Amino acid sequence: MKKLFLILTAIVALTSCQNSVNYKAEGERMANRLDQLCEQQDGDAVLALQDSIKAMETEIIAAGDSAAIADFRDALKESRERNAPYITTLKIDKGVSGDEAVNEVVEDALNGNVDIHAVSKSVDAALEQAAKKNKK
Repeated sequence: MKKLFLILTAIVALTSCQNSVNYKAEGERMANRLDQLCEQQDGDAVLALQDSIKAMETEIIAAGDSAAIADFRDALKESRERNAPYITTLKIDKGVSGDEAVNEVVEDALNGNVDIHAVSKSVDAALEQAAKKNKK
């Protein structure tokens, strides 16, 4: 009986590690794709990928795997920080208010997904976008 318990414990531990590795790899893949799409300025694809990232986060959180969510978020963090201003302007162009677009970045910062610099750059981008609209 003790051997069976040890085997089951090892299987659970290996499965947990495997899930973390898979989520980390998926996060890295999504980060690379986000960078590519932002560089190509493919706005619709960027926003669709953002939705996929949020859905995957929700799925991992629902599973209760704190290591997996940490790995996933860590894999995406630099890309999210780098691209936050561009994504903010995309959302504003699609009709989201500047406040709402920036608040999404603030929420990401509170969750540890981006740093304060991404927030300030997104605020600057939103202000620039508003200034462009006012000139028209």
